[in-house]
Amino acid sequence: MKIGEVSRLSGVSTRSLRHYEKIGLIQAERESNGYRSYDHSVIERAIVIQMLFGMDFPRDLVGAVLACTGDAPPEAHDALYAQLPLVHADLSARIETLTRTRERIEVFLAAKGRAVA
Repeated sequence: MKIGEVSRLSGVSTRSLRHYEKIGLIQAERESNGYRSYDHSVIERAIVIQMLFGMDFPRDLVGAVLACTGDAPPEAHDALYAQLPLVHADLSARIETLTRTRERIEVFLAAKGRAVA
């Protein structure tokens, strides 16, 4: 299938799909006319990649997660497990920052006589 169809079915922009291909996260066959041709499995993979990048996972971690799909060898899982404590710590720190920011906004709004819904 062509890149436009993958984009339409996955909700991932063609620009992002080209980028994912460039960095080796998805693959496409090249037709004789130079057009990309994707397998149907790329749709779900592109959705997962976009979700992981949307959660600010670094590229190497996205690759490690993707490597754990299908019939992945145990070494692929080991690489992912080695990185997850760092991701967990980063997420925890970000949650703390967001919680403090939300609390400050609530205090500010309360001082102005406005309640948060």
